[in-house]
Amino acid sequence: MKTTARIASVLLTALSAALVSQAAMAQQAPENAQPLTREEVLADAILAKRAGLEQFHDPEIQQLMPEAYAAAQAKYRELRQSAAFAQEVNRIKLAAAR
Repeated sequence: MKTTARIASVLLTALSAALVSQAAMAQQAPENAQPLTREEVLADAILAKRAGLEQFHDPEIQQLMPEAYAAAQAKYRELRQSAAFAQEVNRIKLAAAR
C-alpha cells in the first residue's frame, strides 16, 4: 500500500511540474505574437507527430509515462525551434500550389 501511495505521489508531482512548466511557457509568449497561418498550424502538427506526442493524447498516459512524455515534449520544442519548422511550412505551401 505504501508503494502504491509513493508511486501515486511521484506521478502527481511530475504531472504538477509539467502543468506548471506549460503554464510558464504560455506566459512567456510574446504579447505581439501573430496568429499562425494554416500552413504553420499544419507544420506544427506534423512536427508534434514526428516528436511522438500523438501517443500522449490521453492525460492518463502522460501520467503513467512522465519521462517519455517529457522527452517527446523536448523533441517537439527542438524541432519547432529548428529549421525543420520552416522547411515543413515551405513543403506544405509547395504542395498546395500544385
